[in-house]
Amino acid sequence: MDKKYLENDLHTGQARVLMYLHRNQSEVVYQKDIEAFFQIRGGTVTGMIDTLQNYEYIQRIDSEIDKRKKRIVLTPKGEEVALSAVKTTQDMENNIYELLTGQELLVFQGVVEKMNKFIDEEEAN
Repeated sequence: MDKKYLENDLHTGQARVLMYLHRNQSEVVYQKDIEAFFQIRGGTVTGMIDTLQNYEYIQRIDSEIDKRKKRIVLTPKGEEVALSAVKTTQDMENNIYELLTGQELLVFQGVVEKMNKFIDEEEAN
């Protein structure tokens, strides 16, 4: 996917953050939300946010509730790039699904569900 996202000068992690912000536009999103959702460290997210802000894809806006926090919001330019990333992801998923027969897709979904359940149980312990 990195190769596809690089057509828009993005790395996969950056594209995923933009898509997350696009999907959650109606919510107030802080850096901590991104860290928690993707389960990545604060320093990593700070670097991504700095880069995305330098590209003018996002803005940091002071929180009205807590001035120490900054809301992370897409700019119009960022929204455009996020929509492009969504389309890139959907196109790749559709291409992969076309490779699989109905039975293979059912087996694949079963394996993914089994792995997710295992991971959820491991995280709970």
